[in-house]
Amino acid sequence: MIGEVLQFQDLQELCRPGERPRLSTVEAWARGQGIRYKYDGKGGIWTTAAAMNAALGLQQASNDTYGTDLF
Repeated sequence: MIGEVLQFQDLQELCRPGERPRLSTVEAWARGQGIRYKYDGKGGIWTTAAAMNAALGLQQASNDTYGTDLF
């Protein structure tokens, strides 16, 4: 994690702890959890702590700089 950004490796660990799931598995997991994400240009995805909190219901989703195309 870099600051408030969760990188692909962080999401892999959250998706399947102790394993290294493929991108498609992590994407499906994130969609299923309602986590908004973007592609990182290195073959993975990334998200923010705020997006994770919104998916968990800990805060409202923000419609700021990234818009609604994060899936």
